[in-house]
Amino acid sequence: MILQEFTLDRYNWLVKVFYLIDMFPLEEIAEALQELGCDRQEAYETAESLELEGFNIGAIYSNAYKRESVIIIGKADSAEEFYDTFDHEKGHLVMHICIADNIDPFSEKFQYISGEIAGLMFSAAKELFCEECRKKYL
Repeated sequence: MILQEFTLDRYNWLVKVFYLIDMFPLEEIAEALQELGCDRQEAYETAESLELEGFNIGAIYSNAYKRESVIIIGKADSAEEFYDTFDHEKGHLVMHICIADNIDPFSEKFQYISGEIAGLMFSAAKELFCEECRKKYL
């Protein structure tokens, strides 16, 4: 597992991302979800369902009042599936921030937020690329 934390300073929004590779930290994920206000039972059910699904799945939980989010990106069976889950969960995060800050989802600002998050997430996500890609980007 790779755990990444970053803050979008402009929006005062803290993000914790779990990239699952070879282990599934059920307790750590459930605890992170509960810290954001997710009900204990729901937190464990979410974490367990991700574990049971296996590959190509993710989840996000946000607390707009705390201005924090937890993203879980599960194991992928291909680079394309990894990117799909990465982009899907990143899209939810952008929307959560825009709803909290009343930002038009058709605006350039929306797209800038998406690009900023992609850049921040890339710093950790690049570790998950195949060996050939890792050599190219690292």
